[in-house]
Amino acid sequence: MSKALVKDKKLPREAYKALEDIVGAEYISEEPVVLDSYRWVWGNEGIFGRRLAPFRPLAVVLPGSVEEVSAIVKVCNRFKIKFRAFSTGFETTALTSKEPMLIIDLKRMNRIIFIDEKNRIALVEPCVSLAEFFYECIKRGLRFNVISGGPSSSVVASSACHMGAGFQQVSGGYQPQNLLAVEWVLPTGEVVRLGSMATDSGWFAPHGPGLNLRAILRGYSGTNGGHGIITKVAVRLAPWFGPPRLEVKGGPPIYHIENPENLKLYFVAFPSLSNLIEALRMISEEQIAMCAHKTPLGGISLSMVTTESNNEALEKMERNKDMIQKACYSILVLLDAFSPKELELKESILKKILEETNGEVIQLSEKERSALLAFNLIALGTFRESFRPGGSFLVAAFNDSTIDAAANTTLVLEDILLRYAKEGKIVFMPGESWLAPIAGGQWCHVEQVYGYDAADPESIKAANEVLACSIKTMAEKKLGIWSDSCLAFDDSVNDIAGPLCFNYHRWIRKIRKMLDPNLVCEASWYTAKDE
Repeated sequence: MSKALVKDKKLPREAYKALEDIVGAEYISEEPVVLDSYRWVWGNEGIFGRRLAPFRPLAVVLPGSVEEVSAIVKVCNRFKIKFRAFSTGFETTALTSKEPMLIIDLKRMNRIIFIDEKNRIALVEPCVSLAEFFYECIKRGLRFNVISGGPSSSVVASSACHMGAGFQQVSGGYQPQNLLAVEWVLPTGEVVRLGSMATDSGWFAPHGPGLNLRAILRGYSGTNGGHGIITKVAVRLAPWFGPPRLEVKGGPPIYHIENPENLKLYFVAFPSLSNLIEALRMISEEQIAMCAHKTPLGGISLSMVTTESNNEALEKMERNKDMIQKACYSILVLLDAFSPKELELKESILKKILEETNGEVIQLSEKERSALLAFNLIALGTFRESFRPGGSFLVAAFNDSTIDAAANTTLVLEDILLRYAKEGKIVFMPGESWLAPIAGGQWCHVEQVYGYDAADPESIKAANEVLACSIKTMAEKKLGIWSDSCLAFDDSVNDIAGPLCFNYHRWIRKIRKMLDPNLVCEASWYTAKDE
């Protein structure tokens, strides 16, 4: 695709008027300055060679209800207009397309409709952020798994449309596990309700009557807006043992949360990856932790998350060379408990686990502890940790598997990454991976992050080469299906993985055609081909 700005396309006047009649003149725009704000997104450089997409959207429309969403989608079918929904946005899957499309921005649909304390469920709309939701839930003694994408991530998108891995998933569940009943506008404009709401029985269950359609709705990694628009989701919640209100201090980019009485944070280093894996397995089995995950860069990550600038981070790393070397393989553990007595019991179990796995507790300053607490509770610090090393980043290994297999995947791909890093084309260090156990079994989510320079064509090229090589290696060695990449934009990942996994790529293309007979829902991040 050309990197130059292609000639702007506009909606037919009749279509624009039809959309304006639905939402009102205030909530539709095709002004260039407005449309350009939707062209910039992290990851675009891997596709177009630069952050700015080479074309503007056709227009942006902001519905305020499911009825308006349905009416907009029917107009798109009538005029054969490509569309995709957008909520809080984060990466290329949120905005990037192969051609100009209508953006249906859901920011007006931002209500927490209810939080049911007794049954531990909540119902929300697409533009409710995870941070807002977390703060409202803890007022009622409940919490929801905050994903690693950061505090502005959407509850709906992470539950029903995308991956959904987070720091609290060892106790609060993986986002797809937390999805209950759903309200879904199909690409035809038809509104369907799944689970218990299929018979207006309440929002409490994802199943029945009839077949469970969650596999079609979201599958493993979500369809990223590829077959319609999710307008409401019900999610299950976990208990919160902290206070109903957190004491937050500081300001951007560093916030500090005073440690609640019933929570205790540990930063633990291990002599080897195998020791670390065994500790994570035991912590998961004993169900003692609210959060437990391997930090991508150990002491370096700690420096990134707890400092306000690159210079401050580098100075801190220079001062703490010994600690950084010791913490190459390290985990963050956050214990929570109903009472001081229970917390004491959980601490004794953790101590026993660390004795058996040679884990060493690294002492933290109060400033570090409070910043890491904010990091674990609402993902503050994710962007500093991810973007600082190179300016942008991609993920080589990205999968859910057993804890052993997840660790093995990172080791298999490490040689590829280190080769490019030694040539100065990407930023990567040994042991650089994030491992987070998933509640309910021996499963673990893995992401192997590497940095690159988004302004350097050679670095961008190398980043994509690493990604392609990693996907191919994972497929060849049967390490799992890599499901969230810039290469998914042209179905490369599906074409590699599909033949190795029951030809699923053919089925999702048939499903797409069945749900979207006019192919108006922009589906580059679901399946870009028609069959």
